[in-house]
Amino acid sequence: MAIMRKRSSMMETDGEKDIVTLHEMPGCLVTRRAGSMVFKQGRRVNIDEQPALELAAQYGLPVPRVYDAGESNGETFIQMDFIEGDRLDLVWPKITVEERSSRCRQLREVLTTMRSIPPQSGLIGSCSGGKARDDRQYSHYSGGPYTDEAAFNSSFYFDLVESTPSPIRTALYQQIRSDHRIIFSHGDVAQHNILVKDGRITGLLDWENAGWYPEHWDYIKFFERPCEHRSWKDCAKDIFPEIYDDELAHYQAMVRWQNP
Repeated sequence: MAIMRKRSSMMETDGEKDIVTLHEMPGCLVTRRAGSMVFKQGRRVNIDEQPALELAAQYGLPVPRVYDAGESNGETFIQMDFIEGDRLDLVWPKITVEERSSRCRQLREVLTTMRSIPPQSGLIGSCSGGKARDDRQYSHYSGGPYTDEAAFNSSFYFDLVESTPSPIRTALYQQIRSDHRIIFSHGDVAQHNILVKDGRITGLLDWENAGWYPEHWDYIKFFERPCEHRSWKDCAKDIFPEIYDDELAHYQAMVRWQNP
């Protein structure tokens, strides 16, 4: 679910200010006010998005500047800049192969920068030292934080439904590695979370699942994120600085039995 997107809007009047609804879903409302300010609020908004955005901004990544964040009346809110641009999934069919390659290279630069940021808390989880989060098939999944990858694997990643046959459970478990680097990860690298304007990526949005995760995390989750353009998934080798074939194959086998 992206934050700031060019799209048809609903206008309301709030005193002297116009309010533009950018996105609305149960538990989350995103509005643009006074032309350049965005408010994301609701019971499903994750306050851990704030430190992730601030860390990304510190390293010059294309993210909105956060002005305020907190909780009020049981809802979380984040106040941030509006970013100009069009969603990449909407413009993808209209641009040339060369232009697509350029957008992929730009995203690769963003991910390369993220992978170079020194770990902070030493935990696997959010940038505030809080829980790990994952958008799975039917739910927002969370747990931890975890002290190392072995704990993350056994309690969060390798979380299989009880009905998983023991031979499958054993075979899958034997393929797990616990020696990956822990890096700054976005958790939802999808076309609808990328804004572009004048040939450049202007925004990478929706950092609510971001944090410190094993180095293959963004790569394996990339293939689980919805996208109507198959060619986008075929561009993975151009987008990611490193490819994780073994981890991807293992995850694709495991996700069938993973708790939703």
